Amino acid sequence: MVLCRRRGCGVEYDPASTGECIYHPGTPVFHEGLKSWSCCRETNKPVLEFDEFLKIAGCAKADSHTLEKQDEPAGASKEHRSSDEVSTTADAVAAVSLEKPAQAETASTSAAIPPAAQPKPQPKPKPQPKPQPQPTPAPAPAPEPRDPDSLDTVKAGMRCHRAGCKHVAENDGTRDRAAESCRFHPGTAIFHEGSKGYTCCKRRVLEFDEFMRIEPCATAEHGHLYAPPPAPVSCRIDHYETPNDVRVTVYARGVDASQSKIEIRNDAVELSLLLGAGRFDRTLVPYAEIDAERSSHSLGSVKLELVLAKKNPGESWPALEASDRVIGYGLTFGRR
Repeated sequence: MVLCRRRGCGVEYDPASTGECIYHPGTPVFHEGLKSWSCCRETNKPVLEFDEFLKIAGCAKADSHTLEKQDEPAGASKEHRSSDEVSTTADAVAAVSLEKPAQAETASTSAAIPPAAQPKPQPKPKPQPKPQPQPTPAPAPAPEPRDPDSLDTVKAGMRCHRAGCKHVAENDGTRDRAAESCRFHPGTAIFHEGSKGYTCCKRRVLEFDEFMRIEPCATAEHGHLYAPPPAPVSCRIDHYETPNDVRVTVYARGVDASQSKIEIRNDAVELSLLLGAGRFDRTLVPYAEIDAERSSHSLGSVKLELVLAKKNPGESWPALEASDRVIGYGLTFGRR
C-alpha cells in the first residue's frame, strides 16, 4: 500500500488496482485564522478549526491515484498567503488521509502547521514584590486613674487602691498631692501555669508571697488613689467622614464633664469619661494622621462630639482606627 500524493486525498491504495481520486487542485489558504482551499473557496466556506479544514471534501476527480508530486496550479497567486499566517505545504496536506482522520490527527496537526504559525511562548512576567503591611502604631496607654479634685482631705487608715502600692494614711488631714509618692503597677496581674507577675514588667515568680512583693515599676503623676477606681464601662461610638474631617460621636449619658478628660493629639485621641460609678477609658488610634490644632470636641450631658480634622484633606478613611479591619468598598473622597 502506498499513499496518494494529490492534495486533499492522502488515500492509501494498491498500485496494482485502479480507483477514483478525489482531491483539491488548488492550494491551502490560511488567512486571519480562517482556513480554506484556493480552488473551492466559493463552494466550501473557510473554517476556523484545523480538523474541520481536513474534512473539507475534494472538489475535483481523477481516474486514478498517483505517487507523483502534485504541481502548483498555474494560476495560483501567492497573495492569498499572508506573511504572518503561512499556507500549509502541499506535501503535508497530501499526507493526511481523509478516510482515516483518527490515525492522521496527531501527525497532521504537528506536520501541517509550520513553525511560523505556532504561537510563540510568552515570557513569564516577573513576580511583583508583595506590599509590606504597614505596622500598626501601638496604642497610647490609658489615662491614669486619679482621685477627684474634691478629695482634698483624707482620714487615717485610708489605703491607696493602686496595684502594688501599700500606702496607708496615718493621720487625718489635708493632703499634699505634690508631696505624695505612689509607686504602683499600671498593668494587670498574670497567673499562668504556676507563674505569677504583671503585664507591665518582666519579673515572674512561683509563690504568691513573692508575687505580693514584686517591686512596683511606675510612679503615679497625681499622688495616691484613695477613692476606689470606678468600674470600667463601655460606650457606643459612631462616626462618619467628610472630605476634610471625621465626625465621631461617643454616646455617654450622664457623663460628669468636670471629672472627664479628652485629649486630641495628631496620632491619638485619649478619652476618660466618668459615668456615675463607672468610667469609660479609651484611646483611639486614628486610621490616618489628624491635625490636632484644627480639631475640636464638645461634651454634653448625653454624648461627646469629636471633629477630627484630617492632616491630608480629601483623603478617604475606610475605617475609624488603624487597627480596624477594612471590609468591602469604602466611599472615597478625592484621593486615597
